Formats: sequence, C-alpha cells, structure tokens
Amino acid sequence: MGEEVARQAISLFNMDYLSSVTTMVLAVNLITQVIKEIFLDEKTKEMIPKLISFMASFIVIGVHHYTLWTQNPAVFNQSLIEFVFLVFLNTILIAGLSMGNYKVLNLTKEKEIKRLQTQAVTEEKEPKAVEPIQMEERGELH
Repeated sequence: MGEEVARQAISLFNMDYLSSVTTMVLAVNLITQVIKEIFLDEKTKEMIPKLISFMASFIVIGVHHYTLWTQNPAVFNQSLIEFVFLVFLNTILIAGLSMGNYKVLNLTKEKEIKRLQTQAVTEEKEPKAVEPIQMEERGELH
C-alpha cells in the first residue's frame, strides 16, 4: 500500500479534508458538542459553549494554517504577521459559522419563546373588541 492510500485507510479526518470551510465547521461543531455533553450541564451559562467553540476554532485553524506554513511559507507571503492575522480572522469566521447563523443573528429559540410568551400575556391583558353582531347575538343591543 502506498503512503497516500494508507493515510486514507486509517484516517477519517486529515489535513486535506480539513481544507474546506464546511469540514472545519463540522470539526468545530463536533468538538464543541462532545465537550458540552461531557463537561457541561444545563445550568452552564451560554457564554461557555461559545468560548469552547472559539477555542476549538482557533485550534483547528491554527493547526491547518501551521501545516500550510511548514509545507510552503510562500502561501502566507513568508510573512509571520500575515500568518497570525489570517489565523485570527479565519478563527472568527469558523467560530461564527459553527455557532450557526441563528446564534450570530440572535434568533435563538429562547428569544422566540420569550417573544411568544410576551405576546400571549399582552393579548390576555388587552380587552378584545366585541363586534356589534356578537353583541346582538347575546341580546345586548336591544
């Protein structure tokens, strides 16, 4: 077996596979969910999973970019500043994507539930307008 075939046979994730944004987001989601399930309970603040996602993104991006850097420094124009900046920028991108657009846009399930509860309470407090036809049916207009 050749080296490439052996690497594919024993590896589910490899650096070539982690080269796409979709796979990086998948990897960060998997890392975050496993850590949340093992170490966090439901009482944990929302910020902790977001920090875990950010740290996992940093590790995934850092390892990927470091691999690119060691294979060919010209990818980053042989500039350490560009390398560090792109690691930072791509970390934020992958962390944001892994949290999901619903988190980034603040359209969480909890906010929707609170909005619906507030709407239900408001509707209960407001007296409903009674149509004249309904009043006539009940004999209030005569």
